Amino acid sequence: EYKGKPIIYHVIRKLENSGLRKIIINTHHLANKMNEYFANNSFNSEITLIHETNLLGTGGAIKNAADFLKGSGNFLVYNADVDSEIDLHVMIASHIENEALATLAVKERSTGRYLLKDGDNNLVGRTENNVDVLYREIRDEYHRTAFCGIHIISEDIFEYFPENEKFDVIPEYLKLVNKGITIKVHDIGNAYWLDIGSQVIET
Repeated sequence: EYKGKPIIYHVIRKLENSGLRKIIINTHHLANKMNEYFANNSFNSEITLIHETNLLGTGGAIKNAADFLKGSGNFLVYNADVDSEIDLHVMIASHIENEALATLAVKERSTGRYLLKDGDNNLVGRTENNVDVLYREIRDEYHRTAFCGIHIISEDIFEYFPENEKFDVIPEYLKLVNKGITIKVHDIGNAYWLDIGSQVIET
C-alpha cells in the first residue's frame, strides 16, 4: 500500500485522469493478489492482465503485450512503482510532433545509470561502468539525465525488437540510436516524481 491504497490503484487513476481507457498490466510478483484485486475492484478503463511466468526484462515485458498493442499507433509504458505529476498530455503531444519511435520521460537527478541527450533532446548514449558512451555523433555537447520509468512508444517498435523473448529495452533503444533512428527524451522539469520502489512504504 501507498497513501492508503495499493500502488497499482494510484497508477491506474493517473492514467485514467490522462485519458487512457485501455490498460494492460504485466503481472509476475504477487500475481494471485493482482488477480484477486481486479476481480473485486472496478475502474473506468478496460483492464487486461498478462501473466509473466518468468521475468522477461523491461523489453520482453513490452513484447509480451504485443498482440494487444499492435494497431494502437502509439502506446504508453508506465512503470508501476512510479508516482508522478507529469503532464502526460504534453509528453504525448511532443512524441507525436517529433515523429519519434519512442520518447522517454527524463529528469535531472542523481542516478547510477545516466542517459545522455543532445541539445535537441535526442537520446545519444548512456553511462556504462561510470563512463559516458555515445551511440551517435553529435554536433554540440551532451547532457546527463535520468530515466523516469515512463515512455511513449510507436507500435513500429515491434519491427525492431530482437527475436529472443527476454531483453531490456534501454539497450535496444541505444542500438537503434546507433543505426540513426530517432529516440527522443522529454524533460519533465520540476514536476513531482518519485520512485516508490526505492522508498520505505508505510502501510
